[in-house]
Amino acid sequence: LVRHNLATNSTRLREVEDQAVTGLLISKPSDAPELVSQIDRLQAGSLDQEVYGKNASQAVGSLDQLDSALGRVHDTLSRARELAVQTAGDLSNSDDRGYAALEVSALRDTLLDAANSNFGGRYIFAGTAYDSPPFADDGSYTGSTDTPTTKVGDSTWVDTGLDGSAVFDDSVDIFAAIDAFQTALEADDSAGIQSALDDIDAALDQVMSARANVGNQTNVATDASSLAESLGAQLDAGLSDIVSADPAETYMKLSELRTSYQTALQVAASARSVGLFDLM
Repeated sequence: LVRHNLATNSTRLREVEDQAVTGLLISKPSDAPELVSQIDRLQAGSLDQEVYGKNASQAVGSLDQLDSALGRVHDTLSRARELAVQTAGDLSNSDDRGYAALEVSALRDTLLDAANSNFGGRYIFAGTAYDSPPFADDGSYTGSTDTPTTKVGDSTWVDTGLDGSAVFDDSVDIFAAIDAFQTALEADDSAGIQSALDDIDAALDQVMSARANVGNQTNVATDASSLAESLGAQLDAGLSDIVSADPAETYMKLSELRTSYQTALQVAASARSVGLFDLM
């Protein structure tokens, strides 16, 4: 009986010492087999929210880059529109239009550069074919018409790129419109310049629509990031309530067990002494 009590006290003492060191009331399945499934669910849920949070943050980065690129496109088209308005009337001569044509050529280069923007090595207007530049020098689209997405919640997905053809070649082909504008300027063609102005206006509407969509997706990703952080904290707190040891309570138990163990040792020592005396 003495040996049994000593072994029991020793085992319990080691368990509480481990709790004091690790801060965990439950550190292995055998500590609380009835709670294993609940702990597993909480841990899995917490890991899911961590992944959703990272995905949402990365998505916001991609969407911010998309918005920036679309802003460049909008500003470039706005400048092209200014030139079209200035050169469409009879007050402009062939020299004026020739100088404007040179600027439009530079604006086209800016548009192509924006259309081939990349974020983290991924071309953001290439759809799911984001490993390669989506637009050739002639303005033709070589990307995918599928939109890349990422999961930011149990049932929530957001876009992380765009089908560039839907942005640059939807109701109007932006590169074709700019090329036609430059050609009309070089040809001193007032009617052609006016026609190009109409196409540029349509292109601006196209870009603003795409930018509004990106803004909506950014809001979804931002909200998802906040939700993942909140849910993750709740799940972690629930898990901590189950597996974490209360420091004050643990050290109180540890002190009591150490006292009990020392008492058991003394009892065992006394028992051995009595047994030896009886044999003499």
